[in-house]
Amino acid sequence: MERAEHMITMKNRAHMSLSGVKDVSEFSENKVVLKTSMGGLIIKGKKLSISQLNTDTGMLEVNGEIQAAQYTVAAGEGFFAGLFK
Repeated sequence: MERAEHMITMKNRAHMSLSGVKDVSEFSENKVVLKTSMGGLIIKGKKLSISQLNTDTGMLEVNGEIQAAQYTVAAGEGFFAGLFK
């Protein structure tokens, strides 16, 4: 199965553009939780807002004071999961 391309571009820690976004599961002024073609991603900051979300094209734009971006691995995804199939 081929994954959609995933890319993040950030400008001045105030604007983040992402491609390969499949779904946004949680959103607040302090956190955006989403699923990308490369796994889960949590964006943390202050006064966050979503200016564009298009799951058909996989594009997302987040504005605000971006402090962190962290990928997550769901259970059953990761290196060891492939060893025990």
